Amino acid sequence: MSTFYDRFLARRGALRSVLCVGIDPDPAAIPNSDSGIEGTFSFLREIIQATAPYACAYKPNVAFFEVLGPAGWDLFGRIVQCIRREAPEALIVADAKRGDLANTARFYAETFFKTYNCDGLTVNPYMGMESLAPYDQFSDRGVFALCLTSNPGAVDFQMQGSPPLFEQVARSVQERNAITRNYWMVAGATRDADSLSRIKSIAPSVPLLIPGVGAQGGELAVVLRNCGADVLVNASRSILYAYKEHSGVSRGEAAARSAKNVVDEMRSLLSF
Repeated sequence: MSTFYDRFLARRGALRSVLCVGIDPDPAAIPNSDSGIEGTFSFLREIIQATAPYACAYKPNVAFFEVLGPAGWDLFGRIVQCIRREAPEALIVADAKRGDLANTARFYAETFFKTYNCDGLTVNPYMGMESLAPYDQFSDRGVFALCLTSNPGAVDFQMQGSPPLFEQVARSVQERNAITRNYWMVAGATRDADSLSRIKSIAPSVPLLIPGVGAQGGELAVVLRNCGADVLVNASRSILYAYKEHSGVSRGEAAARSAKNVVDEMRSLLSF
């Protein structure tokens, strides 16, 4: 049975890409012609089809689906299936940031790994490492623990203490991953180079999911120089809504151009 990391290496090597395309369907940003559930599905399908040659992974943000109620959960499932059809080897990471104990965490894991057949899931470890234990049984799936996030409020808790809390998380995840081999960590591209380097020095065997490149202002070159190729670099709005910056082309073509630009830069910075 292949692991998440095995599948990541295969996809990365085939595409020479570490791009993760975030799927955040904000109704306020989707064209009016694609309003409603079916319009949103049509819009996202076009983006997925266009970016399939460049995307190592896709990261649908669950909040944008669950806000729509039962129809939104159905849409989430359809998008997962769409990715399976259009980009069969791409990895699917459900961005849910779940965090709880015992049976609750187990049901979260079963929801996304069994019911929806996602390859990975973002989780919040700040209730303690016991909150991650139920995910250990899914050795073929990726568990993405929040470490140092890209939002300004990360300084309120994650960067406090001596050593900072995010360093304690990185050390604990490194220790757990030495046993389970299915952990990743989430570290924001908007963080300074020293913080990213520190995370890699503490947890050298744990790959990183790095949001914040593109619309949030994170610099791809800084990320890759400090973290290497064992990463998934997420870009959401800059690809999903690229049509706003590219007049005269379809939404899919605009997304493809934006994705290709990111991947071209990746290829210039990394030796795949």
